[in-house]
Amino acid sequence: MKILPFEIEQLDELMDFLDENLNENYQKNVFLNIRKRWPEGFLIVIDNDRIIGACCGAILPNEKLRVLILVLKEDYQKQGIGKELMSRMIESSKIFGVKKVTLEVRKDSGAIQFYRKLGLSSVDLLPCYYQDGCDGIVMEKHL
Repeated sequence: MKILPFEIEQLDELMDFLDENLNENYQKNVFLNIRKRWPEGFLIVIDNDRIIGACCGAILPNEKLRVLILVLKEDYQKQGIGKELMSRMIESSKIFGVKKVTLEVRKDSGAIQFYRKLGLSSVDLLPCYYQDGCDGIVMEKHL
């Protein structure tokens, strides 16, 4: 298993992976723009030549890192991979003076416990935030 920077040539495979592992639908150009703005903040996890995980973030004003996506195939969860992805993204954001990490998560997601273990706290509720009408929770952590 390897954690590598996302390359444009992997876009179709990434889109298939996200379709299989997330409830949201995204356009390809979204990921091209994310990578263009901060390539170091866009990582994928490869096992047996297949994408099994991905994470990406954006550097925002006010010294914030916004985690846009963090997803692993279910078979690879609870093995420390997600923690490693977050750690690498946070570490590479420090060059920008980031002092806070923020993200949105589905209210019905088991990932909330994972983020709490990483020190993030719930700070806001976003009614009907997701495409299917599920509420979102804003979580953040001061570095």
